[in-house]
Amino acid sequence: MDLDGGFNNGFLDIPWGAQLEDHLPLLSEKFGKEEAERKIDAKISSFSGLLTREAAAKLIAAEEGLLKERMLPISGITDGARDVNIRGKIKKIYPMQEYRTGKRSRSFILKDETGEVEVKLWNEEADSIYHYHLGDTLKISNGYIRNKILNIGYRGKVELEGREALLTPSNLHEGIISSKARVSSIGGRNGDEFLFSISDGEKEARVCITHIPERGERLAVGDVVLLEGAECDGERLFMGEHSRMLVKKNSPDIFRGELGDSEVGNEGARIRVGGEEFAVSPEQLVRFLKLEGLKKDIDLPAVARMKLTGLKGKWATVLFEAREGAKHAKDISLR
Repeated sequence: MDLDGGFNNGFLDIPWGAQLEDHLPLLSEKFGKEEAERKIDAKISSFSGLLTREAAAKLIAAEEGLLKERMLPISGITDGARDVNIRGKIKKIYPMQEYRTGKRSRSFILKDETGEVEVKLWNEEADSIYHYHLGDTLKISNGYIRNKILNIGYRGKVELEGREALLTPSNLHEGIISSKARVSSIGGRNGDEFLFSISDGEKEARVCITHIPERGERLAVGDVVLLEGAECDGERLFMGEHSRMLVKKNSPDIFRGELGDSEVGNEGARIRVGGEEFAVSPEQLVRFLKLEGLKKDIDLPAVARMKLTGLKGKWATVLFEAREGAKHAKDISLR
């Protein structure tokens, strides 16, 4: 039976391309030759004899973590290939596709230094793309190629290996980048472009949507935007055909931004998030920093200062209320 469930000469044959002699030394080294042969016989028996010795040895080696994945360059993939293992960065993400049958799929383009390939995920796996961003590095294991598209079957797996760095207006550089910041002003439609500015509380950057400028018309000052695959000249960002913009609408009592400097005392702390300052009570500080188990004789302000220093630069969400001319945090959590 092959991986699609069809019978092949009465034996369950896993087409991984390796022969018994490739794996028997691995098993013999770990268990001894006699024990390795016994394990192979037991594995074949557990499949009612419908398993070749090559496949049994391969299965045991895989279960014991003795196999090393062979990663292919994307340019080396051929149509009809199975058990494809590749690594690459996301270049483009397509919209979700829904079908009359109730099934749904979503595709994205994965690229490496040798080429690119379309990857298609189905149903529940398709929902996982919401957690990926342009520029993220993915590792795909045990995929198969059909009609030049890399599909993920029941044995396949997609793993996130690296996040694309999210820059702020204060540390932009030339190239294709991703940035997360708050909308600080709206310039509006200018011919075939839409202009607006983003800010991290310290510096502003101009953004120009050159492809589908209508995307900017839903923006409002205070919204948080994630700009993926933007072309940056060092100061301005241009959102073209291959870029993507995600918007989190502003709420008057929720603020999101990068953790900055903080001042901690016995009465609590004053923490800067995205350039805004929030008063944080000792109880909220303990919850935020997960210091509930801290012994009473330990200096809370000293421990809090140390932990806040380590968290500086991370993105935080603050639920707050404004009173007495200041913003008081009701809850604060990391992204």
